[in-house]
Amino acid sequence: MIPLKRTILIWGAGRIGRGFVADIFDRPDWQTVFADIDSALVDDLNRAKKYTIHKATKDGIDVATVENGFFALHTDDTNALKEIFLQENLLLDIAVHAPKLPEVADQIAPLIEHRAKNAPNLPMDIMMNVNMASPDERFASLLEERLTGDTLSYFKENVGITGIFAMCISPVAPESILKNDPLALWNNGFHEQAIDKNRLKCTPPILPRLRLTDDVAKEETRKLYTLNMAHALICYLGLKKGLETSFDAVSDRETRETLLSALSEASFGLSHEYGFSMEEMDAWQKTIVSLLENPYIKDNLKRLGADTRRKLGPYDRLVGPARLCAKHGRRPHALSKAIRAGFDYENEDEGTQAVRECVKACGIIKAVETFSNLLPGDGIYDLIFHQ
Repeated sequence: MIPLKRTILIWGAGRIGRGFVADIFDRPDWQTVFADIDSALVDDLNRAKKYTIHKATKDGIDVATVENGFFALHTDDTNALKEIFLQENLLLDIAVHAPKLPEVADQIAPLIEHRAKNAPNLPMDIMMNVNMASPDERFASLLEERLTGDTLSYFKENVGITGIFAMCISPVAPESILKNDPLALWNNGFHEQAIDKNRLKCTPPILPRLRLTDDVAKEETRKLYTLNMAHALICYLGLKKGLETSFDAVSDRETRETLLSALSEASFGLSHEYGFSMEEMDAWQKTIVSLLENPYIKDNLKRLGADTRRKLGPYDRLVGPARLCAKHGRRPHALSKAIRAGFDYENEDEGTQAVRECVKACGIIKAVETFSNLLPGDGIYDLIFHQ
């Protein structure tokens, strides 16, 4: 029997978890619970009992208030989390940065073990709001490494994990707003999230802004290879020109031309690999550019490029679409240019530091082979170094 209120536990009360996922589930028949490592944020949310989301589209800014009885827990509040993990039809949403997934798996595995021992017949589902290739497969693998015996069997039989499709862009809110409203969030007001209904073990949620699909992985890949690709490209090329924001980059003639070429290359590969029509992909490219042209969403370029160890990976947002383009007979000149620029990107995060240290110690050729798994003769390698 499904309770009057189902619970969504959002692991990560950041800009996507609070500003997008919780907004979708802010309904009378859902109870939203946040779990976060930031004690101060948890306390502030519980004290305020509401927060605002500024949805900034090209047409203007709408302000929504989330206040439908949510509460927040610290990720160390084991007893409270164990209680939630015994609820029927539990829906868990993971809304963290990809490098944090091993840490989150460490936190979630004991809770799944608790559910397996005390409610072995109750299924649950997990949504992966994580910007990376195949986040559902990655998180399932991490959990399987940490589970054994009956708990592992329970996990494989009773826990559904789905990737998601969404194009919510959420930079840090302007300082002028945060000064008076420190919990405020700022995003582009994207209207929906899609999940794979075939991956679910529980009753699929029915919500106005939650779309159920048969193949979310295809949509997820298209988004990674176009929107996330675009963010990486304008970062790595835009910073070289002294540009500071995504809006600056898409407004710069040279950067924009390279972006349009890269979107064309990515669309070519996606069309041939997944069956999207070229007419559909032409419209899709216009959608991506339109998102970047939003004058209210001026994302910091340096932030967009962080963790090049992941973002220059063999099947991530730059090398992935370049591979598809080359696989189907077209030379990915623009994508290769962005890949090469990515190896020059500087940041203090661990992933980027690993790439830069390899470049300095072993040279760019070895770095490309190591992190992107690109080799002579694959249709991309030569373009990176000879254009």
